Amino acid sequence: MTDFVEMFRHWNAGRSQLQINEALNIDRKTIRKYLAPAMAEGLEPVPESFDEELWRARIGRWFPELVDPAARALTWSLIATHHQWIDDQLKVPVTVATIAQRLRDDHGVEVSESTVRRYIATTFTEQRLRSRENPCRTSTRTPSRPTRRRHPVRQMLPHARRPSRRPR
Repeated sequence: MTDFVEMFRHWNAGRSQLQINEALNIDRKTIRKYLAPAMAEGLEPVPESFDEELWRARIGRWFPELVDPAARALTWSLIATHHQWIDDQLKVPVTVATIAQRLRDDHGVEVSESTVRRYIATTFTEQRLRSRENPCRTSTRTPSRPTRRRHPVRQMLPHARRPSRRPR
């Protein structure tokens, strides 16, 4: 939302959409989309004053999905019905990828892994802070030894020599 407050700050200072595009590197169609409600309400740029809290409230009223990520997440209600099960899975060291896969396979919830990852990051914030672990990266596997990068030919044929170069 910070970018949009900054965009309205530029607009309120009297800059054109092209100037806002060049300054903030936001697409002109996106600028037009987000400035439309302000123009529809008849607001005019007032270069001498900019009340950030007032503009944040306006942006929140016009675009609630920018303030609350759950408002734009259409599948979160499907995931929320399994909240306690996800909580139990997070207490056992299970990766988010596994949780997402089990939601799809065992519970019939058609959601992507990234959606499950965002849901967990948003709704289990306190738990993540308490455990000091990131549930998105939790893994029970520990590498036995560091892996070594190998030349592609040597990887296919472990006993082969390096390919020799021919003199020209």
